[in-house]
Amino acid sequence: MPENSFDMSGKTAIIIGATQGMGAQIAEDIAASGGQAIITSRSQSASDAKAEELNAKYAKDKSIAVGKAGDLSIKSDLQAIVDTAISEFGQITTLVISPTIRPFFGPSIETTDEEIDEQFLYIFKSRFWISAMCIPHMQKAGGGSVVYIGSGSAFESTTERSVYSCARAAEVQMMKNFAAEFGRDNIRFNIISPALIKSSGAEALFKDPAVLERFESRLPMKRHGLVAEISQSAMFLASDLSSFTTGCVVPVDGGRNLHCSSNDLTSSFTPDKDNRHRNPAEAKA
Repeated sequence: MPENSFDMSGKTAIIIGATQGMGAQIAEDIAASGGQAIITSRSQSASDAKAEELNAKYAKDKSIAVGKAGDLSIKSDLQAIVDTAISEFGQITTLVISPTIRPFFGPSIETTDEEIDEQFLYIFKSRFWISAMCIPHMQKAGGGSVVYIGSGSAFESTTERSVYSCARAAEVQMMKNFAAEFGRDNIRFNIISPALIKSSGAEALFKDPAVLERFESRLPMKRHGLVAEISQSAMFLASDLSSFTTGCVVPVDGGRNLHCSSNDLTSSFTPDKDNRHRNPAEAKA
């Protein structure tokens, strides 16, 4: 990301899942752009280490990053993260939620109640919880921005991860409802919809070149994305550059959500094989 592209001065962000992958890059860019950050993960040592790294690089006369461990699925942990932001920095203006859970792969009729509950807990309920916790503080601050790192699965019919795509679709509707309800308070809600990103959550796909090529070939841009490309969009949505943008799904996906098909029909409908739409006189010749 070009230096100083975004100004986060005077803003305080909670980044859920900030020690690796997309969340770590977003935390880095927020700190580099003048913002304050609560760095969260399930590990206190990892959260502290990332916060110390950011302070060493970007802090001047006082700390700009604080680590706080918490589990996305535990409501009291999320409340403790919010309380830490207020006690350390006195405000919350920005919330970025990056982590998710591995989808359940398999037939819908084999999906257990435990899987259904877990998918909706991590993808939907946890986001609802912490968003609701942050909204009153954003109202006090005069506005704010909430950014969910979502999934293109919300817009696809699938034969192998049904409950996951349902939870992702619910996340999109939640975002839109929040945007409608709290727009009057200058609080914006948006989702980034990625495709295949070279990040910690997709390591398995990058271990097999054949699998990677198959996934990349489905995208119009014929390549995978980078965490920096996700972070650039997150920074736009978190900053005042997007001050009139809310309720949006922002695809950073190389064209995944286009659902484009290949040109397999071209060779089957050449004029010598099918002349139904040609000049009638020519068709008789």
